[in-house]
Amino acid sequence: MKEKKTPLFSPTQLAMHMNERIGNTTINEAIASNHEILQCHFFEPLIESDEHLKLLDSIRSCTSDLALQGQLEKSWNNEINENDENDEEISTLFQHVRYACLYLELASVAEQNKARDRAWAFNNHASLMVGEIIERSALIQNRIEIETRSEQNSKNAKGRNKSILSVKEEVVRLLEEVKPEAGWPYKATAVATLERPLTDFIENNNILDIQPSNIEKWLTKWLREDDLVNRAWEKSKRAQGNNKV
Repeated sequence: MKEKKTPLFSPTQLAMHMNERIGNTTINEAIASNHEILQCHFFEPLIESDEHLKLLDSIRSCTSDLALQGQLEKSWNNEINENDENDEEISTLFQHVRYACLYLELASVAEQNKARDRAWAFNNHASLMVGEIIERSALIQNRIEIETRSEQNSKNAKGRNKSILSVKEEVVRLLEEVKPEAGWPYKATAVATLERPLTDFIENNNILDIQPSNIEKWLTKWLREDDLVNRAWEKSKRAQGNNKV
């Protein structure tokens, strides 16, 4: 039985440390934390990371003038209306990020002007937006990951189909090239004869989608069911006699 380890801190100590950490957070630290969250959860994964600084620069030029702030917000609204539908989800979220950054900058200005309560009010409002932004960003990233994986799977499937088609075409060629003078008497005869040259073909062309050890199974199935290979079989089999496996 494992010996139970004594916790490094008691529940009371943990509560005290947490309260002290939260209670002693300055407004500037809280603002910086929100900016860091936005950088990690929105700017870096979804758009260019330097867009964060560009946005802040544009906001800082108008935080002391309500008329300029109104013009800036109007330009944001016009921009989102002009975006392509493909970018709509990210663009809509970016609009929320812009306003979160605006309130964080207003909080910073209020702190500089010693309006501490006003600074915390702006930061708290931005924090609520940041929480929602994190959730919506995660959903977008998951969707993008799924779409990327699906696209890659589709590419992989196309690659496999192309590789397998090249093997089938080689089967068609060999059925005609090495068939007995009277034609193939049985499918089993064709399979046994073609297995070695097909194995060489797969290995020489580095085809990874068909294992040489399985070529007998695939070839038997193709001779019976595949349109391309079966047509070649029908043309090259012996005119009379039992051609079944």
